[in-house]
Amino acid sequence: MCTIYRRDLITFSFRYRSKLTSKRPVMKIGRYPSVSADEAREIAKKMSLGLAKGIEPRLEEDAAIKAQKHIEEQQRLQDATIIKVFLDTVYRPHKERMKRGNEDLERLDRHFKPWYQKRMPELSKADVTRWHHELEKTGLAFLTIKRSYDVLQNMLNIAVEEKFIHENPIKNVRLKRPVAGDDQGIDAIRSRRALTDREIDGLFRGLAIYTQDRKDMRRRSRAKKSNRHLPDWDHLTYVDYVVPAILVIYHAGFRPGDVYGLRWENVNFETQIITKVIEKTAHHSIRPTSFPISEPLLEVLQAWWEQNGRQRTGYVFPSPKTGRRLSASALGRHPWAAVKKFGGLDENLDLYTLRHNFASQLIMSGADLMTVMKLMGHRDIATTIEHYGHLTADHIRNALDALNRPAKAKPPFKY
Repeated sequence: MCTIYRRDLITFSFRYRSKLTSKRPVMKIGRYPSVSADEAREIAKKMSLGLAKGIEPRLEEDAAIKAQKHIEEQQRLQDATIIKVFLDTVYRPHKERMKRGNEDLERLDRHFKPWYQKRMPELSKADVTRWHHELEKTGLAFLTIKRSYDVLQNMLNIAVEEKFIHENPIKNVRLKRPVAGDDQGIDAIRSRRALTDREIDGLFRGLAIYTQDRKDMRRRSRAKKSNRHLPDWDHLTYVDYVVPAILVIYHAGFRPGDVYGLRWENVNFETQIITKVIEKTAHHSIRPTSFPISEPLLEVLQAWWEQNGRQRTGYVFPSPKTGRRLSASALGRHPWAAVKKFGGLDENLDLYTLRHNFASQLIMSGADLMTVMKLMGHRDIATTIEHYGHLTADHIRNALDALNRPAKAKPPFKY
């Protein structure tokens, strides 16, 4: 044993000659007074006995350190397979880089939080079936449940790619659709159709009343002394993004996501063309698609452009709070519900019906399916035929007079 003195520090060590390397390693025993001289001698004596049996202290220590590191690494990998840990450390940063990533993360939080302490390799078909049945009891539609399940599957596949787990344990587990009943397909029938003349009148009436209602509210607010600094809205065509954004869906047939992502760089007033990448199919192709701007749509976009300072760049409909892209719910429950209420429309009328109305009116006006496919931004004509092919036969046979009434070209109300 050797003792090292450094100023007021006393350190006990054991030096020996290695039979394997012929070197003289030094093993630290401890520091006084945490280790007394007698305790240091006993430890050194045990090291000497081990050395006589061929057990080198340094190699034994290295093996112990290596074993401890292996245990810690295995525990770290084991912990990383916990859904909550993987979600927070890997999947969440991955999804936050994507346009709709936060929507998917919200789905996980909303529908899978009870699973967060489960380990990914331990998930089973029984877990999925039980989860599916519980959500069905809450009244959620099958497609809503499936979208959330698809996000979970994506997270598990990423875990496999990143080598956190060897395989997706529920890769081949599919959700079963509920048994068809009398109401099967009612939602699709409600949305994939043309608007009636009464509904079109109600839509534009609702948009007009929505605008006037917001102006009245602003006028009442400005009447208060503390709110006189608020901008006057009486002279504006549109009080916010809601009305012009809904009109873009109506006149262009855009999906809400493409409206949220529309930028002034995409809009060319001279050629009257909108050129942009369709977001739903962007993962297949980033080739931009061109859409002609109709006269009613041109009026809407020009009025909104003038009202917002004739900007050349940036989002057409930026968030009024952040200036960034609108959230997925920007035209959701409250704005669209208000418009429907003001216009006397069915509360079950889906905003997406405006897009289907666009396609239906095109077909009923004599447009061929290839043209409709391009204007709807469908990736292939099979999608157009599946959803709208039946309208061509109805139109040709003139079986229903309602389908032959042309849509109104311009809103009958002023804003």
